[in-house]
Amino acid sequence: MHDMHDMRETMRSRLRSIPVFADVGDAHVEEHDLPDNPLPAIGEWILAAGAAGQQEPHAMSLCTVDASGVPSSRVLIVKDIAEDRLFFATPADSRKGLDIAANPHVAAHFHWPVAGRQVRIVGIAADQGRAASEADFAERGRGSRLAAHLHRPGPLPDRRTALTEFERLGSRYPGEVPCPPAWTLYAITPTEVEFWTASLDRVHHRIVYRRDTVRAPWSRELLWP
Repeated sequence: MHDMHDMRETMRSRLRSIPVFADVGDAHVEEHDLPDNPLPAIGEWILAAGAAGQQEPHAMSLCTVDASGVPSSRVLIVKDIAEDRLFFATPADSRKGLDIAANPHVAAHFHWPVAGRQVRIVGIAADQGRAASEADFAERGRGSRLAAHLHRPGPLPDRRTALTEFERLGSRYPGEVPCPPAWTLYAITPTEVEFWTASLDRVHHRIVYRRDTVRAPWSRELLWP
């Protein structure tokens, strides 16, 4: 029991000793620096984070909720931002795909520690149809297209099984890799977007955009840190 307490204290002290915002410079953004529509600013912040040295700045945490109200979260790559929407793809029979079918309300989050910035999104996700899904699949690298065919419901017996199947798929499709029937391009239409910038004094700056429906005009306001 004493050893367990010491281990807990050691972990607590180690976690609390990790610097926060140690390398953040002037990340502050004023309300007038952002446009009336938040979607273009999300793309600009992604590119700015990449220019600042953030690895995979287009990686986004996506949170979904199933029919029973159980939440789930995972990281994926945003493929496009256009027409007031953010696009990503996944099999429709994956956990996130099944969640969206049961409840299209989603939340998403970008975190760029190097830039001292975050963006939080709430919105509605929707299937973009077969033609758009096939077009998205065709733009992916060969390895990604082959790996998409590895998707199966249920557990994987061992990693060797997956590697063997991947090699088999490579031999089966030496040229064009067909789009799996379940592969689906989704778009999130936001109803809430928050831009967060770090401050060394911990008085962080938060600007939130909101609209009642996906077709309503945006309103925005400042939030307390």
